[in-house]
Amino acid sequence: MDLGKSAVTCHDLAVVNLSKIARQADVLLDLMGVAVGSLLLVIGVETYRGGGSVGWPIAGSVLFLVNLWVACRRFARRRKPTPST
Repeated sequence: MDLGKSAVTCHDLAVVNLSKIARQADVLLDLMGVAVGSLLLVIGVETYRGGGSVGWPIAGSVLFLVNLWVACRRFARRRKPTPST
């Protein structure tokens, strides 16, 4: 065992793991928003074809497009490297 290396404490590992879990949860929530919007759009179209209100497909499409826009912006922000000062 090399005693010259700096020790990694449990706290350091926990912080790294929490950060990784938070990033993955953030990505999952972005994708779930798009999935929920598309599901509402499909159900709204089916409801409209069955004689329901035209508001359901409109609400589904608005929700889908807003969630898709937000997810695209957040993914683009994650890809950009942080500026070094």
